[in-house]
Formats: sequence, C-alpha cells, structure tokens
Amino acid sequence: MSTKIIRISCSDYKFDNLNLEKVSKFIDDVLVDNFSGKDVVLRAIQSEKHDLPKDKIIELIINTGSDRYESKSTNEVKVNNIHIDLFGMACKIKDSISIKILEGFHKWKPKCLERPQLKLDIWMIYDANSLNNIEYLHSYYHVKARDGYTFKDPKHKVDALIGVLIID
Repeated sequence: MSTKIIRISCSDYKFDNLNLEKVSKFIDDVLVDNFSGKDVVLRAIQSEKHDLPKDKIIELIINTGSDRYESKSTNEVKVNNIHIDLFGMACKIKDSISIKILEGFHKWKPKCLERPQLKLDIWMIYDANSLNNIEYLHSYYHVKARDGYTFKDPKHKVDALIGVLIID
C-alpha cells in the first residue's frame, strides 16, 4: 500500500486568535476529499517538540510508518506496563472529526496548559484494520482509555499508514 502525502497551509491556525472550529473544518475537508468513508486511526503530532527538522520527521514517518523513529528501548511507550505503538483516535472519515484531536491539545488539560502552544502539524492516517486497540487506565483522568494502539504486523508498519497530512 502506498502512503498518500498531502501538504496544506491553514491561515486560521494561529494562536493569537485561534478558532478551533475553523481549523477543524479546514482539516476535515481535506481528510474527506482524500479518505472519505474509510475506517482509520488519526494521530497528530507537533513537529516542534522533536529534535529533528520537520522534513526529516516526515521522511522517517513515511519510511518507517511511525513517528516513533528511535530504536532505543528507552523510547518504548508503556502505560500500566502495556506496550503501545501509538496513540490516536479511531473514526470513519466524515465531517467533524479533527475537532476532538485539536481540542485535546488546545482546549483540554493537561496539554492546553503547555507553553508555547504548538501546531498539530503532522497528521498520520492509519488503516484501522491494521491496528489493535489497547485499553488502559488513563493516568490523568483515571478512566479507561481506548486511544492506544499496536500494529497487527509490526514488521510492516508502513503498510498500515495510508496517509500523512502536513500543515505548513
């Protein structure tokens, strides 16, 4: 399976007057135009939190299927001693899907308290059928969380990645 790469600019994604509904509508329109009706897991990251330049991160995601590009065991994500490959949101691509992810970073605690606020500028779109959902106890909210995933075929992560949306 080949990964579709989409680059966009979103002039409304500015923190001096952030309108999450407008930003979400813009992102949703692009997702619907390219992946309408597909069952996916969406994962969005902030490239500025990485030590590598944005283009290098994108290259690594496309080549490896994941933004977990470091191979050191200290980089492994475990929650309640359960291995997790990625955190994301399962959904069917249709209207009004990205707002939940945007709000998770820009409206709800603890992420909204981070300063400076950074754009979610790299969005990974995974085929939901290529991932296993992992439930765990959320450490901040103390509820059962369902946003953890592992790859069904860890040797072929790239095959699970159907798209990368890059916001410049």
